[in-house]
Amino acid sequence: MDASQTTTFQAPGLSRKISLAWLALAWEGLWPRLVPVLSFVALFIAAAHLDLFSGLDPWVHTGILAALALALIGLGWWRLRDFALPTQEVAIRRLERDSGVPHRPLVAVQDTLAAGSSDPMSSALWEAHRRREAERLAGLSNKPAHPGLAVLDTWALRFVPLLALIVAIAVAGGWRSDRMGAAFTPAFPPPPPVVANLWIAPPAYTGKPPIYLDMADKDKLLRVPVGSKLAGFVDDVRGRKPPQLKIDGNGTEFSTVGKGKYQVEQVITEGKQITLQARGDEQARWKLHVIPDLAPTIEFARPIGVDKWSTKIEYIAGDDFGVTGVQLQIRLHGSVLGADMLSEDEEPEVIRLDLPVAGNTKKVADTFVRDLTSHPWAGLKVTVMLFATDALGQKGRSAVETFLLPERVFNDPTARALIVLRKALTRDPKAFRLDVADGMRLIQVKPESYRNDAVVQLGLRIGAARLAQNGDKANITETQKLLWDLAMRLENGSQTDAERALEQARQELRDAMQRNAGDEEIERLIQQLYDAMAKWQKELAERMQDPEERRRMQEQAEKMDPNNTITGDDLQKMLDKIREMAKNGQREEAKRLLEELRKMMENATPMMAQPGQQRQQGQRGQQGQGNQQGREMMNQLDRLSRRQNQLLGESERESRQQQGRQGQQGQRQGQQGQQGQQGQQGQQGQQGQRGQGGQQPGDGQWGEQQRGQQEGLRRQLGDFMNKLDENGMGMPESLGRAERQMREAEDALRRGDPREASRSQRRALDNLQQGMTDMAEQMRQRGPGNNQDIAEIEERERRSEDRDPLGRSDGNYGDAVDTGVDKVPLELERQRSREILDELRRRAGEQRPKDELDYIDRLLKTY
Repeated sequence: MDASQTTTFQAPGLSRKISLAWLALAWEGLWPRLVPVLSFVALFIAAAHLDLFSGLDPWVHTGILAALALALIGLGWWRLRDFALPTQEVAIRRLERDSGVPHRPLVAVQDTLAAGSSDPMSSALWEAHRRREAERLAGLSNKPAHPGLAVLDTWALRFVPLLALIVAIAVAGGWRSDRMGAAFTPAFPPPPPVVANLWIAPPAYTGKPPIYLDMADKDKLLRVPVGSKLAGFVDDVRGRKPPQLKIDGNGTEFSTVGKGKYQVEQVITEGKQITLQARGDEQARWKLHVIPDLAPTIEFARPIGVDKWSTKIEYIAGDDFGVTGVQLQIRLHGSVLGADMLSEDEEPEVIRLDLPVAGNTKKVADTFVRDLTSHPWAGLKVTVMLFATDALGQKGRSAVETFLLPERVFNDPTARALIVLRKALTRDPKAFRLDVADGMRLIQVKPESYRNDAVVQLGLRIGAARLAQNGDKANITETQKLLWDLAMRLENGSQTDAERALEQARQELRDAMQRNAGDEEIERLIQQLYDAMAKWQKELAERMQDPEERRRMQEQAEKMDPNNTITGDDLQKMLDKIREMAKNGQREEAKRLLEELRKMMENATPMMAQPGQQRQQGQRGQQGQGNQQGREMMNQLDRLSRRQNQLLGESERESRQQQGRQGQQGQRQGQQGQQGQQGQQGQQGQQGQRGQGGQQPGDGQWGEQQRGQQEGLRRQLGDFMNKLDENGMGMPESLGRAERQMREAEDALRRGDPREASRSQRRALDNLQQGMTDMAEQMRQRGPGNNQDIAEIEERERRSEDRDPLGRSDGNYGDAVDTGVDKVPLELERQRSREILDELRRRAGEQRPKDELDYIDRLLKTY
């Protein structure tokens, strides 16, 4: 028979039964082999849940895991080395045995006749036999598998790993994925993280502090000015490649400076996101907002004015990060404004203006006053335009202003003729060059017209020859300057060495203040100005010895208002004020005083009159005695206010010290309370006796001394008010209130309460300052002569609310413009400024936080 042949007789479900028989055979052969392997795994899981792997050295843990893995692989191989899956014939035989049918019906229905099917009788019998066996197939059934573990494991040790697993999971409180992960993961120390020390340094001209980037601040918004520099270092010892810094996807690779150390430096011009990438992954990310640097703005604050012969231009300029330069451009009216359309021989006149302070300034409000009468365009119509420049070189310009450039009025006829020739040469050099040369020759041949001055004669001859020979721009410019110098010589005579030295000293001092020079250089230049002033005054005194010069000066003095007469003492006082303000850091005010000094020197002849002439002027100036008396009263009240301000400062300092002592005593008592019970009682009793009232020995002495000083000041105020009544001047009510507040301050000081005393003193100081304003108004209403002084005091009081103690405006750029006034600070203001500077210098020498010391240094450097 051939068992390989298939039969057409099949019982329902026979294939499924054969498959179940096959699975039973496979399970019986595989399960006994898998039990040791699964027990091994169960024991590992139990050990993991009991946290037996924690605390192991990472390398020991790694070795145990490797050994367990090898053991598991070896055990699995050993147990499964002789395992083979059952064949279908074995499965059929297993099904027949499980069914208990004899004669193997499954084999019979699949067999064929060995002799073939040629014999019909034999074939019929064979088919009948197969049909009968096929009917028996319906009784086949499967029995459960029997691995036989009980025979192999008579001690039932196979349940020990299962029991251990159940107990371990119960002890662990359930399935613990974290402990399983820890069992498979040795506790090696993590690799060192990427350490980045990055910062963004805005351009120096912005005045903004650096911004440090923290890797933990993910997506933090960084607002930085354009042109800021992103720099820093990265430590990455595990990195295989240098890190990258990306701004909107544009990467910049760090440069290697050492093993695992990298640095980067990049200028930020645009972008919205900064990303740090290292080890192939994103380490940090920040949002970015680049603040653009706008072009500066500048405009005329007021229409262009004329101060005698000087041109006065008031302007205001501003920039978001600071104005670095201001230029004034003057052109003849009708000139083409575009620089690209200028002819080669026509260049605009450009004059650089000084900024009010050195360095970058967000707001510049200044006044430019300069005598431009010597310019060839004097007396002609010109256009003026202002330009402002910032640190990036961006420029902003103002609107165009047109005005008539002031010219000097010459009384000498020959000087006027020379100026006429100069104007003609300026209007059209090509057309009038030869005519001007002829005019200069005509004047030269008449020596009596220029008083036979050999210098004028030689200058006319040289200038005429120069124009006749060549008409290039250099010759034209030199001839224009020569004509001006000759006209000035004829009008005023030659300038003395003393006058030139004085003007040079004044200009050098102003330039030094402009560039924020050091105190030593400022002091040296002030002393130089003192010396030049002394020589100039000495020269004026020598000129007074000439009878003709004395007569001319007396005639000029008689024409002047006696109240406006200025003597040499006034000049010295002004120099003293300039020195004091320079020491106090009020250099802007000192510069304004220097400009006033220049104006005063123009009227210097009557100032330096002889004593006899001064007495004559004093007799004519009796009308101004009342004005002088009023000024003295204002100065006396100013001194009272200054003294009250000093007492207020002492009271406030004593109040702060008293509070500090009370706080220290409270701390000591708290510390002592932590000690033993007996020591606590004794020490607290001593502290209570010493600290009662919050005073230390000597506090009563200070209060009595302070009360005496306050009482003396109150008496001085009473004498002052009596003097007002004697002079017929109305007493302001604010002075009466100040006197009452002083009494209250005395009472508080008598009680040893500096805090309450300082409140009363502050109110008294406010009333004294209000009294100064009220007196100024009274003196204004009484008559002329005080307008300038009283208006100045009133203006200071009115503007003091908007200014800090150093006289600077509190306004920010973009708000109302601080136009300022050319004022001399009151003595009280100067004293307050000096006290603030002294306090800053004292704090700079103390042990304080670095940020605070840096801020104090910047204040001292600026002011």
